[in-house]
Amino acid sequence: MKERLMGFLFCGALLAILINYAADKIHARLFADSLWFQAHWYIPYVVVPAASLLVLAFSLGFFRPRTPRWADALALLGTALLVYLTLGGSYSCWQYCF
Repeated sequence: MKERLMGFLFCGALLAILINYAADKIHARLFADSLWFQAHWYIPYVVVPAASLLVLAFSLGFFRPRTPRWADALALLGTALLVYLTLGGSYSCWQYCF
């Protein structure tokens, strides 16, 4: 289980960075002046990375009936940590909107 958890954290970090990079490029190219995007910033920067990390964790064997609950808790903690650490990195309105 430790190997799966380490693999999840490594692949999850790459996935979270990739999603935030893609969301930033889409925002800069298509929605730079969109007030709706600025009001609903949490969808591409929190909801999409969290959902994709949870799907990755499930595909790696977490959140199944036979897995230990401590591993599921660590996977949830890793998901929350990865989303938190990558949140402000690519969001262009991070310093001015809050």
